[in-house]
Amino acid sequence: MTEYNDPLPSKTRRKLEMQDLQDVGLKIMDLKAGQQARLPLSDALRAALEEARRINHPDARRRHALYVGRLISDGDTDSLLTALDTLTDPVRQQRLQQWTEQILACPGPRDAEPLLQRILEFYPEADRQTLRNQARNLIKARPEGDLAEAGADQRARLKRERKRFQGLLNELEKNAALY
Repeated sequence: MTEYNDPLPSKTRRKLEMQDLQDVGLKIMDLKAGQQARLPLSDALRAALEEARRINHPDARRRHALYVGRLISDGDTDSLLTALDTLTDPVRQQRLQQWTEQILACPGPRDAEPLLQRILEFYPEADRQTLRNQARNLIKARPEGDLAEAGADQRARLKRERKRFQGLLNELEKNAALY
């Protein structure tokens, strides 16, 4: 079949697609400004999202979401949807927490190297030395015996180093490319 003989999508199909784009527009409108800045948005879409911050009435937000959906359909929809899915991935925080616990479970800094390599493959822009230093500090902060038997200063040090390592991973995630 040639492109001239291809059937046009039905009116119902077009309405469903626009409804889906309106829902995407609402999701993007609900994101924080920093998160919106990470998405591949056109200039017109950025301006519409800036305007959406002023709109408080639910019906007005719904109508504005229709406009945002139309702007989304005019642009590169696939890359925007991929970036939005990556940004709103619910497993992200669990993955970062698991990496922290896996580093903490390593007997020594050298044993953590394969996991650090996996993190660096996930975030190629990360500084290897900083990541290794933070992992080493986290492992060294772990008390020798049971955590419940450790002193208050040892527990505080472990908590502080865990928070630093988690902060480093969160910073890497925040600065990672989405598309």
